[in-house]
Formats: sequence, structure tokens, C-alpha cells
Amino acid sequence: MLEKIIKTGETSEKELTFEIGSNSDLILENTITNNLVWTIENFKDTKKGFLTFPTKFDMVDDLLPLNHNGKVTVRMSVNPEEIINRVEFGTSRLQGRIEAINKLKEAGYKVGILIAPVIMVENWKELYPDLIKTLYEKLSTKVKKDAFFEIIFMTYSYVHTKINEEAFPNAINLYNKDIMTGRGKGKYMYKNELRKDGEIFLREEMKKYFPNNKIEYIV
Repeated sequence: MLEKIIKTGETSEKELTFEIGSNSDLILENTITNNLVWTIENFKDTKKGFLTFPTKFDMVDDLLPLNHNGKVTVRMSVNPEEIINRVEFGTSRLQGRIEAINKLKEAGYKVGILIAPVIMVENWKELYPDLIKTLYEKLSTKVKKDAFFEIIFMTYSYVHTKINEEAFPNAINLYNKDIMTGRGKGKYMYKNELRKDGEIFLREEMKKYFPNNKIEYIV
């Protein structure tokens, strides 16, 4: 697969960025397989193209000494600690994720921050401003200088949630018929008017602390 990515990148007329973390969390997987280290080491000398992947884990130390040639962007997914505790079972704590981003930036990686998934629990308009403020206070100056953001509202999947309920019986119920609408194939999303209000709210909160950082999208 890597050979195909390299060939596609080098024969393209424009620079391409390849998303390599769609099917699993590569930081977690790397603790078992070392595949991510291998991938970065074998991609660094390519003539064209970049790699990117998201993660919810802080075990990044194996990546820090690698010569990545600036070709890798790591996008750390963050959420309020309360959401991590109640929804994102088994993932790294918020503090660990922030420290990992600081380490990666210091090691020369390009970094992005995903505020995702944004979950409209009852007190979400208190939790997410606190999260944004925490990021501002704890991210390094280097990160805050040019990190970009992606903000993604939760899409609820009935099938995945039933599986998670069996695995994590203490998980909170994320489905709320009063604020969600069908998206097809057992999936639900927040109603358009609520999502639009949420986007305006989060953009205003971001302006308070990260006025010069690019928000790639809010979806």
C-alpha cells in the first residue's frame, strides 16, 4: 500500500496529502506493530506527497527521534475531560494528548487539533469553552503559532452504539430524539438549526483564544 501511495504522489501534477489513519488509530497500533515508525521512515525521502493521520492517544515517543522531513502531519483529537471519561473509554487523558502535541511540534512535525466529536450533552456550552481555554493555556507557543483546527459534530450510529453499549454498559446514551434527525442507514445527526447555532458558538469561542489559527472546517 505504501508503494502505491508513493507512486501516486510522485506522479501527480500537484502535491497530495494522504490520509492513512481512516481505519484504525495508528498511534495505538504502533505500540504493537511498529508499523507507523516503519511507514514514516520509508516515506521521508519521497520526492512529493505528505502523510496525515488522527489519533486519540499520547504514546508518541517512538516518533520523536525519526527523520520525517516535514512530510507528516499528526492531528490530535481532543474533547473535554468529562466527555473522555464518559464516552471515549480506553483513550488517553486530555493532559496526555496536549503533552503529546507539544512533543510532536518540538520534534518538527506539523500538527493539527481536532475538536471531535462535539457532543451536545446538557452542559456542552460550558464544557467546550473550558476545553478551548485549556488548550490555550497548555499548548506550547510553537503549537499555538500555526496549528490548525478541525471541528466535527457527532454523528450517531445506532449499530455502533449498540455494540459499544455491550462493551461499555456504563456509557452514556448519546441518542436524543429531540435534537437529532435521521441521516439514513441507522445514522443520526444534530438538527441543522442546532448545528448552525453550535458552529457560531464555537467560532466565537475560538476567536477568544485562537484568533489567528485556521479552522479548516466545522461539520
